[in-house]
Amino acid sequence: MDITEVLMEERMDFRILNNGSFIPSIGYGTYKTGSEGETEQAVTNALNVGYRLLDTAAYYGNEEAVGRGIKASGVKRTDIVITTKIWHTDAGYDNTMRAVESSLKKLDTNYIDIMLVHQPLGDYYGSWRAMEELYDQNVLRGLGLSNFYEDRLIDLLYHCNVKPVVNQIECHPFNQRQSLIQLMRKHQVVGMAWSPFTRDRQPIFDHPIIKSLAEKYGVSKHQIILRWHIQRGIIPLPKANNVSHMEANFDVFDFKLTNIDMDVMELLDQQDFLEDHHTAPGLERLLQLR
Repeated sequence: MDITEVLMEERMDFRILNNGSFIPSIGYGTYKTGSEGETEQAVTNALNVGYRLLDTAAYYGNEEAVGRGIKASGVKRTDIVITTKIWHTDAGYDNTMRAVESSLKKLDTNYIDIMLVHQPLGDYYGSWRAMEELYDQNVLRGLGLSNFYEDRLIDLLYHCNVKPVVNQIECHPFNQRQSLIQLMRKHQVVGMAWSPFTRDRQPIFDHPIIKSLAEKYGVSKHQIILRWHIQRGIIPLPKANNVSHMEANFDVFDFKLTNIDMDVMELLDQQDFLEDHHTAPGLERLLQLR
């Protein structure tokens, strides 16, 4: 049984990517989930809750823990979608070939479902050529992007042989990325949202619109935000170490926001970036990260 059959059999909500593969409509994010042991346990718990999409990255430094967590869960590898990423210090053809091999070894798997370019920095076109070769060899089952804004996305789309299937971006109610998402829909690139709750900006949970919608639907404020993402066609990647929080975040498929309430959510958009990588200070800070 592969991931497509699992999603159909368990009646899980999913998206179909532009290469014909299936991906769950919600995933589990592993950025800063704690120590190696804590991350391993969190991944195992997330899979036991029902998550079948796991997001990690070489930069997170936890691919080995994610791999161990998968093994400990007893869930078949073919039933899981793993996304990981090439960091900018590994940009370029040769570096990317080595980075993919490293990720495969750390995750203890012989293929990666979707490999993403983490940032549009350095020789990421060299990275893409390497990834395209590995895609043709079925080592990478899908190719994706992360933090690509409109200009970089369009440029790559016009200069690639294999289209990206996803673009993982900052996206939350305070920064809804309307124009970028419209562009991605046009080119059949599915959006994924890191920090779907605006990271540690707790005021979002105190916003009267979020509070009133949670009361109206009888769900949590977190669930309102996750449901909003899903109805926009965006795959949210919430993280949680507490099992009850994992379960609540996953339990967002038995209600639906009305069109009017989806429009109301648009009022929250402030185009407020947590991290704007297109500013000179933001870019310099990012390039210093190793």
